[in-house]
Amino acid sequence: MKKKSILRVIMALAAAFVLGGCGKQPEQAGPDTAPVKDEGTEDADADGYVYVPEYHPLGSAGNTVGKMALGNDRNLFYLEYSGDGTKLISMDIDSQQTTELPVALEENQYLSSLNMNMDGNLTVSLMRYAPESSQAEEVLIKTLDTSGSELASLDVSETFSQTPDFYISDILTDAEGNYYINSGQAIYIVKPDGSIYSQISPGAYINGFFQMKNGKIGAAYYDDALGFLVNEVVPGQTDLKKLDSSISFEYGTYQGGTDTDLLYTANGVLQSCNLEDEQPAEILRWTDYDVNSTNLVSVVLLPDQRIAALTADYMTPDGGSELVVLTRKPKSEVEEKIILTYGTYFSSIFAERDISAFNRQSQKYRIMIKEYGDATMDYSEKADLFSKDLESGQFPDIIDLFYCPMSLETLISLGAIEDLNPYLEGDETMSRDDYVESAMKAYERDGKLYAIMPWYGVEALVGKASVIGDGKTWTVEDVMSLMASAENGARLLPGSDKSSILRTMCTMSQDLFIDEATGKCDFTGEEFKKILEFANGFPDEASDDTTLDDLRSGRTLLYDGYLTSVSQYQMYEYMFGGPVNLIGYPTFGESGLTFRSNGTTVAMCSDSEHKEGVWEFIRFNVSRERQQNVGSPNGGFPILKSALEEQFKNDMTPEYIKDENGKETERSKMTWGGTMGGEPYSMDVYAATPEDVERVREMIDSTKGEAHMDKEILNIILEEASGFFSGQKSAQDVASVVQNRVQLYINETQ
Repeated sequence: MKKKSILRVIMALAAAFVLGGCGKQPEQAGPDTAPVKDEGTEDADADGYVYVPEYHPLGSAGNTVGKMALGNDRNLFYLEYSGDGTKLISMDIDSQQTTELPVALEENQYLSSLNMNMDGNLTVSLMRYAPESSQAEEVLIKTLDTSGSELASLDVSETFSQTPDFYISDILTDAEGNYYINSGQAIYIVKPDGSIYSQISPGAYINGFFQMKNGKIGAAYYDDALGFLVNEVVPGQTDLKKLDSSISFEYGTYQGGTDTDLLYTANGVLQSCNLEDEQPAEILRWTDYDVNSTNLVSVVLLPDQRIAALTADYMTPDGGSELVVLTRKPKSEVEEKIILTYGTYFSSIFAERDISAFNRQSQKYRIMIKEYGDATMDYSEKADLFSKDLESGQFPDIIDLFYCPMSLETLISLGAIEDLNPYLEGDETMSRDDYVESAMKAYERDGKLYAIMPWYGVEALVGKASVIGDGKTWTVEDVMSLMASAENGARLLPGSDKSSILRTMCTMSQDLFIDEATGKCDFTGEEFKKILEFANGFPDEASDDTTLDDLRSGRTLLYDGYLTSVSQYQMYEYMFGGPVNLIGYPTFGESGLTFRSNGTTVAMCSDSEHKEGVWEFIRFNVSRERQQNVGSPNGGFPILKSALEEQFKNDMTPEYIKDENGKETERSKMTWGGTMGGEPYSMDVYAATPEDVERVREMIDSTKGEAHMDKEILNIILEEASGFFSGQKSAQDVASVVQNRVQLYINETQ
């Protein structure tokens, strides 16, 4: 197979990557052996046992592991692929010895899926594409025993060769011998003779495909209107059937159980259930064992009470595939570490990843997540739980500022968090000069440093440089002049209304109106009235029907952007059809650009008994090794200067591909795309110019910090401003009432 073709195949496999090992599995550990969660300590059962993890990397050097399945005899099967093709590998879980199974592949053939069927045999799909084509020429379904010997083969090439962009992500079987094929976007039920019984297209990507203990086939996917769904695949029907269950399923990793219908992970917790259960049974939280649940592929409960999990981290170049085996051991035999609690109301992707990585390398400390509330609670209920812990002296050692029900200012005023400057200054391995100074100031208040964000993005208004100029700041008057000079009918900013603009402008200007040191506020000046008048120029209700042509022609002047990479700057130039300026919101003298944390940003509890451990975690996330080798799952700029410059260097370095004659041509680094005004668009990003990088560097350096304002103060402003927006009150009247109400609130809360 030509290199370009196999690379396309590998990318398709990675995109289609879903659950493996969904068939018959070993007997599940009984209820008497299920671990019981001990709040604030490691998971342990009533007899004083804990799970101890072992981690085993999978795949040869330079290769990537794709589909995986767990067999009945404690063997692990997986597909390993590279630029030269695919291999089927068997691995003994106990010894980690691997064997390549003898699957004969002809030229241009590759293995696209792997599953364990109900009889304990392997079901695989072999596909062949024409060179430089996305059309499948050959599609075979094969049944193999666990030694790789072929038991059966079914050619369905004629059935699917005319289906555009067809590939097989998963194949399951039922007792009648029917095949259930998941292509990612559609499910095909194929009879034993190869003819199609029925087809189901739910209109969403199917990220979970599994078989329950009763043989029923399930599909898990996200629906834009209905949210995350787990439904049943019924032969002969063209729609998925709603599962008869009172359990509210959430986004996660789903597979069939043996003693239960489902074994799945949602919100970082491994759970099992039967469909008739009122609630699922919680087994463990993955981060307690240094496993990032977002990387899970498949999980099985072994008869000897061990738990085996397969993970794959596609944020790493080689896919970061790993087998994790959890073994029950008496707690007395396990070396204890100092426990640090991590308080949050949502366990994010980057928090799970960073906590797991920290725990694995720390010889002294272990971080355990403490979530406040659950998915059934609203923001205020979670904030109440958070406040009660603060009042009772049970505050967590580490406070997640990304998902925190209290503002930074509130935490500071309560004396709940520690100034990090003494730790930074006393750390011989770190120097503030090594970090981007503007980003360091994002969580600095009155000279005290309360957090360091490892990764960040910049919120900015984007406009055509030929229209809005190349200035670094502008005022409300500047924007009004821009609108006055624009053509009739031109819109300033799509997707914004009066309230959203007022909220943004006030959030960025809290320091202008409130002196936190004295507790005094002043909303009676001209600045607040100008903000009210500026916001009143926007529509009552937002509409976002702007097209690319509107941006390029000047019918829409600005775009509300969020930059986490140089490639996004290149994308904005494509959207506007020329050079752009990233200027931010209009302010009174300062930059309107603001930072937004894009990674694990935390504060140290001032009452923590293990502050050195908290600092060790903060230092770990901004260390040279992490900053240069591990990117944020959400993207973003690193705070370490050397890592940022390395990123810029990579952005400017062209990538090339050779054709069959050895001629090199530059290839795109990535593709940006989306929908604007109902019209899809996409652009290929190539190496950035030095000018592109310099503009992004200037943007970062001129960003003033993180926008912030007390939520209750914002609510007061928005409530009173409604009278001005409706024409019932003057700006002066609103300013006077806001002044009185906000000052009263500050007096009561200080």
